[in-house]
Amino acid sequence: MVDFQAVEFDVALETLRSPYAAEELHEHRQRVLFVRLPENLSNVTSKKASEFFDRAKLLNMVTVAGVLDPQPGISHEVLSAFDLVFTTSDTACEAVVKVFDIDEAVAEIVLAVERNPHSAIMLAQLLRQRAFMDVSTGLVSESLVYASLQSGPEFQTWLSERSDSSAENNTAPAVLSERHGMRLELSLNRPNRANAFSIAMRDELVEQLQLANSDASIEQIILKGEGKSFCSGGDLSEFGLFDNAPEAHFTRMARSPAFWMHKLKDQTTVYLRGNCIGAGIELPAFSKEVIADETLTISLPEIKMGLIPGSGGTVSIPRRIGPQKTAYLAISGKSIDLETAISWKLVDKIEPTP
Repeated sequence: MVDFQAVEFDVALETLRSPYAAEELHEHRQRVLFVRLPENLSNVTSKKASEFFDRAKLLNMVTVAGVLDPQPGISHEVLSAFDLVFTTSDTACEAVVKVFDIDEAVAEIVLAVERNPHSAIMLAQLLRQRAFMDVSTGLVSESLVYASLQSGPEFQTWLSERSDSSAENNTAPAVLSERHGMRLELSLNRPNRANAFSIAMRDELVEQLQLANSDASIEQIILKGEGKSFCSGGDLSEFGLFDNAPEAHFTRMARSPAFWMHKLKDQTTVYLRGNCIGAGIELPAFSKEVIADETLTISLPEIKMGLIPGSGGTVSIPRRIGPQKTAYLAISGKSIDLETAISWKLVDKIEPTP
């Protein structure tokens, strides 16, 4: 078990009130602040929570709260002051993640942050800015953080240790397109690679979405994946091909499927099945309706690679489930099933893929 220390809320707030708090925490490399909250939160007013959030915004650490059984009526504003909130009971609060054991869950987060502090902390800092509330601002902010991490030691270490480096020579279209009256059907078409999201797939998807945007006669867009999985995330064989982080950022801005998925969200329905990893959930989350079958598994593994979600996930996913659950998915790297995805509203409906 990883060692960590829990503090009471007032002690944590007093620590952050010090004008030297940021420097001292950085100097001591304290990367996770765990605050144990009382069930009635009697001493945690909205004003105090707001002050805590404002003082924590720029800190080089992840803030985690634990509350065993929050009483009904506890303010969402109070709990959303933290990067992560764990509880062992059922609650309707969007900010809270239910776990079996709070200390065990916190220990897992501490370990994940210690393994990849740059990516985990920069993700938390990005989500704290609430840039996802404006999609354009959020996409630029995400890409800049991603670009910074691409040249960092955590990603370079992952690149040196990765096992999947085999490129694929395939002349088939990476995205299939069929028109049926006012409906456009698009299919990710790399089933032998679990529809790994390659550069070719990105560019072809952007091209199809741009065409759909310019054609007023298209009223509905259906997006699905060939084979057993909708999309297994970015093609690992293509990671690290760009050694120029600013140019990689410019490319993401010029060819952004996330931007077009958001722009066409009211017309788009996405059908998910199997593994939906990284881009495989980040892009669908922009659409108005996400439908999945019982084989669904969702995860965000980018922190383990020394990166953050880079296909729009720090924008699309918190817009659906809030920044705390997004941070949990990304930092823990854990998978969630269909039942959890439905309860979190990451998936809207259950039915077989057409």
